[in-house]
Formats: sequence, structure tokens, C-alpha cells
Amino acid sequence: MNPALRPAPFRAFIRRWFNWLVLGAMAGAILGALALLLSLGAAERAERVQAQRASEILQTLDRVERAALSAESAQRGYFITLDQRYLEPYRTARTQTVEELEKLDRSLADGAPVQRQQVDRIRAALEDKFSELDDTVGLLEQGNLRDARRRILTGDGYDAMQRLTTAIDTLAAIERNLLADQTERARTAEERILPALGVLLLLLVGAIALGAVLVARAAQAETEAAQARELETARDRADLLAQELNHRVKNLFAMVLAIVQMSARDVTDVAAYKERIGSRIRALLTAHEVTQGSGTAADRLNREGGASLRALVEATVEPHVSEEKRLEIDGEDVAIARIQVTPLGLVLHELATNSVKYGCWSKEGLLTVRWRKEGDLVHLEWQEERDGSIHEEDGDNGARTEVGGGFGSTLMTGAGRQLGGEVERTFGPRGVTVRIVFPPHPKDGAA
Repeated sequence: MNPALRPAPFRAFIRRWFNWLVLGAMAGAILGALALLLSLGAAERAERVQAQRASEILQTLDRVERAALSAESAQRGYFITLDQRYLEPYRTARTQTVEELEKLDRSLADGAPVQRQQVDRIRAALEDKFSELDDTVGLLEQGNLRDARRRILTGDGYDAMQRLTTAIDTLAAIERNLLADQTERARTAEERILPALGVLLLLLVGAIALGAVLVARAAQAETEAAQARELETARDRADLLAQELNHRVKNLFAMVLAIVQMSARDVTDVAAYKERIGSRIRALLTAHEVTQGSGTAADRLNREGGASLRALVEATVEPHVSEEKRLEIDGEDVAIARIQVTPLGLVLHELATNSVKYGCWSKEGLLTVRWRKEGDLVHLEWQEERDGSIHEEDGDNGARTEVGGGFGSTLMTGAGRQLGGEVERTFGPRGVTVRIVFPPHPKDGAA
């Protein structure tokens, strides 16, 4: 069938799903790039940890060997000269070997039977060596020079020293091999990331090409329309869809990049980093779902050209509610501009996260979210109430510590600008209060 002859609803259905396919391909490319970067970061971090651990173990082994040699030299000096001054370095070296062995035990990771076997051999060799040294020194202190010489000539000390050296060399070789293996894994991960990023880049190019095909097909179908007025209307709609797609993709890239960069501040744990990024990207998804309609009231408001403020609040906050974490929502179903949903949704998500971690929902408490429309402005109030004092960030403003080293403050400042209004926070003895005032329909050109 000629595409121009297909029913209009069918063509709209095809265009809509084609649009979702393009967005899905781009989102998949972004998430794939993030996963690759996280895997590379984890491999490099493991290499640094292994290098530090190997360095500590090798230095400890060197000190153990030096202490044993120092004790042996002091014993020989005392045997030759009977000078009491040789006993002090002998006792110092003996104490040092005990301390270094304890450090070696702490440095070894759990579940390292091969390394611990070598440590046991080192400990046994040291015990045999110092047994020979202690016997000799004791005999010399008693003035029994002949027996002390005979004890030395038995060769027990020499054999113990050979076993000690062999065990130390073996353990050092094991640690060097582990470090080399970890370095090779990191190098392999680094080599894999470039081809994978190339594939992801091709996927992005393909998605853009698919978008171009979508616009071209829409333009062709409109050109084949019978009536000039319908053709012009269809062209205008295709251009609007293309601009909206381009605008949303740009905003998606910018928002994800900002979340990745600001969530990475002072991060030391890859798992926490992944959880932080994932929760904030899920907040973006929640805001997007609200703009598409998620319920009877929300669907009605979407058909009328706006997004539901109540649906946004419920979708963001209600997943945390339980018997201990109580919630009260009060406000009429106000329609806000779709462009305001993302910044407001991110602010509500950040407040809910802080409430669970530090605020009224960290224990038993009540969260009240109310809003009202007065004239051309919407007044939204976030009120937390719980027993006890709130967490403090500093003595000047009493603001609680925010996840990500200030991400929340930066987010709220930027959100206030994007909403075309103001965000105000106050902290009382029972909890935090946030007041957001903004026009439900910002002026044209507001970002």
C-alpha cells in the first residue's frame, strides 16, 4: 500500500514508535559508555590496590630479612669480642622481626592460602634461627665459649637462614606475579574500551540516521498529501517533532553528563558511585514518565497540554512510604509545563533521598507535601517532622550534609532558574522546610 494512502492514525503510530526507537538507541549508547567507563575505573582501582599491597609486603619482607641478618651479625660480634654492646642490636633485631611478621599478617588478604603458607615457613625459619642465636648468646653469657662454638658449628642456624631466604623469595615472587596479572587485566580492559566505544559511536550515528529517515519519511508522506493545507500542517508538525527530538536529546546528554560529573566528586567507592548515578537517572525516568501520563488525572492534564504536579509528587515520594515513614499530600491537581517536570522532579528526588538518609524518614517521622496556586504562582512546601535534632553540615546555616558533596545545593539553585521561580530552605528543631515558588507556565524561551 502507498504510504500516502495509509490512515493518518496508523502513520502517527509508526512515527511515534520510530521516535521511541531512536531515543532508546541513544539511551542504550549512553548507558553502555557509562558501564565501560565504570569497568575500566574498577580495573585501574584494583591495580592500584594490588600495587600498594605488593609494595607493603615486599618492604616488610625486606625488613624481616635485614633484621634476621642484623641479629646474626650481632651474635657473631658478641661471640668474637664478648662485648656486651652487641647484645642491644641483637635484642632490637629480634623484637623487630616479631613486629614485622604481625604487619605481614595484616597486609595479606583473606583467602590467600599460598601466601600464608610461605608466611608460616618464614615464621618457622625465624623461630629456628633465633633458637640457635638465643642458645649461643646464653652460653656466652655463662662463659661457656666452647659449647657456644659447638652450637654454631651444628649448622642449624645456617639451615634456618637458608629456609628463611627461600620462603621470603618465594612470597615476593608470588606478590610480583599477582601484581603482573592485575596489571595485565587492567591493560586488557583498557584495550577493550576503545573498540567498544567505537561500536557505541556507530550506534549513536545509526540512531541519528534513523531520526533523519523518520523526518524524511514524514516529509515525503506530507508532500504526497492531497490538500495543500494538510500538507503544510503536516510539514509544520514534522519540523516541530524533529526540533523536539533534537532538544530532548541535547537535554538528555547535558543532564546525564552533569549527574556523572557532580556525583563523582570525592568518590572512593565504585559501588556507591554506581548507586548514586543510577538513582538520579531513575529520577529523570520518573519525571519523563509523568510527562507522558501515568494515571487518569495525569492523562487528562497531558491531553490538555500540561503535566500533573500531583502525579509527579506521588511518583517521586510514595515509593519510600511505610508505617514508620508517613506521608501527607495536600493540593489540587495543578497542571505545570512539561519543561518544568525534569528540574522539579530532580529536586523532589534529592529531597526524598536526603529525607530517607538524614531527615524525618531516617527514623520514624512525617513528611508533608502541600501546594496551592495563588494568582500566577504555585507555592509548594516540603515539611519534614521527626523527634530529635537534624544532622548539621556546619555551624553557620545548619544545613544537613548532602550526598555528593553539594550536589543538592547546586541542583536546587539550577532548578530555581529553570522553573523561573525561587527555592528556599530553612532548618528548624524538628526538621527541614523547603518552599518552592514558581509560575506553572514559564515565559517562552525559559530553559
